[in-house]
Amino acid sequence: MTGFERLIGELPDDHEHDVLLIAGSRPEVARLAPVATAIARADRIRGLTVASGPDPMTIHDAFEELGVAPDITLLQHEPPGHTPAAIAASLMARLDALLVDQDPSAIMVHGGGMTAVVAAQVAFWRLIPVVHLQAGVATDDLLCPFPEEANRRIIGQLASLFLTAGGPAIGSPLGPNVLQVGDTIGANRPPVDPRFADLVARVSRGTARLVVAGLDGPGSTEVVGDLPALLARDDDLEVVLFGDLCGSGPAEDLARHGRAVVVPHVELGDLVHLVAAAEVLISDDPELVRDSPGLGTPAVLVDGPHVPHPGDSIRSVPRRNVLDDVWRILDVDPRPVPSRHDGKEAQRAEAAVAWMFGLCPFPQVAPRSSDV
Repeated sequence: MTGFERLIGELPDDHEHDVLLIAGSRPEVARLAPVATAIARADRIRGLTVASGPDPMTIHDAFEELGVAPDITLLQHEPPGHTPAAIAASLMARLDALLVDQDPSAIMVHGGGMTAVVAAQVAFWRLIPVVHLQAGVATDDLLCPFPEEANRRIIGQLASLFLTAGGPAIGSPLGPNVLQVGDTIGANRPPVDPRFADLVARVSRGTARLVVAGLDGPGSTEVVGDLPALLARDDDLEVVLFGDLCGSGPAEDLARHGRAVVVPHVELGDLVHLVAAAEVLISDDPELVRDSPGLGTPAVLVDGPHVPHPGDSIRSVPRRNVLDDVWRILDVDPRPVPSRHDGKEAQRAEAAVAWMFGLCPFPQVAPRSSDV
């Protein structure tokens, strides 16, 4: 296998400008996939989705699960190490070769992950414009979250176009190249399960708070048994439990509660909305927990190995202490006012890129509902 391989064959190059939308994590896919769809529908730029990162096939699958075929999957000859330096080293040469091969008009990355910062760096070296789609948390603490906040600021200095969720972000250059488009996660299709769609809507209106629990291991049964105590303490809390423990006795007890949904499996498209809307995620799945901060949600990893970094929003705790830690998050780390989405966030991102290329006179589409 080559270092990268187009998995759906050669696409016709009938556009003057093309953009590589490069993702290295599932939260990045959740933000870039709807932009790829908007680009395809507008049909004035060619957008190519790139599955990259330390585990590119997981990213490939995530694109497919969110309804967007990955055009290019950047393969790894061997698994990279776990340190930022090792991950960056494994990505740099492959991403550089990809840019030489594709010679795009621009690249688009989201947030401050290692894939995003490496892609932005090699694009800058190749004099390829960088579009930085930042819909995550922007803070005034360089170490929080670590290392994403520092990476985000580095990308902001290299970007030709900086797209934000809610106005200029901290650490970004101010000027006409900083445009507000909203959080493009809201442009994904709504949850298919009507229970989840209603729940996310209640959270958005501010009438409910959500705790999501994904638990599979037998050792987490005790945690499942503790979940009803959350519902008993706060009458605006709701719980979604999924995973292999949904057939256990404690899960069956939880399922009888009016403010709980218990299901064995949640599709990725629905899960993205649920985690992004949640006050906290509880899980014994390290991969899911690693994704949670990228969706703006603190996470508790049950009995998992984790070395905390400064400003980390992942807390690895023994199962007997999970409930105490969740209460602490709910009480001490209140979420900001829930974001309201109008479904046009990805269209605004596409319009902004088209404006950068001179394909439209103004970088905007229909006004946001909150502005009307």
